[in-house]
Amino acid sequence: MLQRIAPLSEEDCKRFMEITTVIKLNKGDYWIESGKMTTKVSFLEEGYLRKFYVKDGNEITDFFYFKNDFCADLPSIFGHSLPHASIVAMQETTLTEFSYNDFNELCKTAPALEHLNRVIAQFTFLRFHNRTVSFIFKTPKERYEELLVNDSKVLQNVAQNHIASYIGISTEYLSNLRAGN
Repeated sequence: MLQRIAPLSEEDCKRFMEITTVIKLNKGDYWIESGKMTTKVSFLEEGYLRKFYVKDGNEITDFFYFKNDFCADLPSIFGHSLPHASIVAMQETTLTEFSYNDFNELCKTAPALEHLNRVIAQFTFLRFHNRTVSFIFKTPKERYEELLVNDSKVLQNVAQNHIASYIGISTEYLSNLRAGN
């Protein structure tokens, strides 16, 4: 997977793999918990994760991570702050995990890894930007239609209440959209 993002030498791959750990999460296990410091980044091998915030006792879904996604709470890592969101396994999930700090140290001596680091940060920023723009310029119906076209994995795997939360609507309104009303 890494080779598709940034061409790495055998030595760079070896050095990168030395700082990684494969972990398995059961459904309901938290990978990142709100309010608990983390510097972890992961590559999702199998399963899926859901990122959410809790406001007034309600969970608000922010993102879903599926196979081949990188996952992290970069604002808390870059800002040296506690994460506001939690990331939980929604099914049995396998991650290749590494410390951002360890990765950053490797990047100082390996330009290809530095490029990979930049690509991950850019991709994460664009994902955040696109989501923000969709809430500013698109209606809930347009956000739902965008999911139909671009994110079939979400519709196939995710519970309706989480989809509704993700696009900023009630489950009743989502049912109406699905029925074509």
